[in-house]
Amino acid sequence: MRLEFQNVSFEYESSRPLLRNLSFQAGPSEFLLIVGQNGVGKSTLLKLCNGILKPAAGRVLLGQMNTAEHRTSLLAREICVTFQNPADQIFAPTVAQEVEFAPQNLKRANPAGLAMQAMALCGLDTVATRHPYDLPPAQRKLLTVASAVASAAPLLAFDEPSAGLSQLEQKGLEKLLASLRLENRGLIVVSHDLSLFLRYATKLLVLRQNETLYYGEPQWLVANERVLRKAGLRLPIPDRVSRMLGRQGNRSYAE
Repeated sequence: MRLEFQNVSFEYESSRPLLRNLSFQAGPSEFLLIVGQNGVGKSTLLKLCNGILKPAAGRVLLGQMNTAEHRTSLLAREICVTFQNPADQIFAPTVAQEVEFAPQNLKRANPAGLAMQAMALCGLDTVATRHPYDLPPAQRKLLTVASAVASAAPLLAFDEPSAGLSQLEQKGLEKLLASLRLENRGLIVVSHDLSLFLRYATKLLVLRQNETLYYGEPQWLVANERVLRKAGLRLPIPDRVSRMLGRQGNRSYAE
């Protein structure tokens, strides 16, 4: 299952266009990292992915489905999107019920088993019977991640999934995302945390107000940091050092 934006534009009522002529793709085993300053439309983009919002122009395709022509309940079988603020989606009285809701609602086989596995992967199995709002904010963020994982959707989209996490929790999130790619699931991550996610990304989308500054392989950007500077961002220190040495990892780049 592939997601494709074809020259998508979007604007809220009585505002200038937020996204203009946006095109990109994401698919199985790929990791698309989306970066840009606040207000450039990253969270809006995710809501276009699963049909919560409809494009003003262009098309969002999920496989052969035009998202503007299908119910979000149908699209949810193929892509699951988490919100930046967990309060916008958490509603169940226990952690376990919250995580089990998606696979149960989507009529997946063994929803309880999917929920248990997702909670274990996110370190929430020991708090399964607790009320979500009895958890600290970081665990509520991980709860939204677990709910997406349990959905068994082939594409998962996360809005700032590492926000507020401790270093230990971030390490756990890294392992989780790596394991999901091994399962052939596609990942779309909106984040300001280049230091955590840039090394895992297979594609990078850099947004500025009303425009796409870059879409392509992250390695190119390491050798061309000026694009990130235009977006008000900076490479993590290890990548800046690699750039000065003319390489990243085992690959070399000419400036």
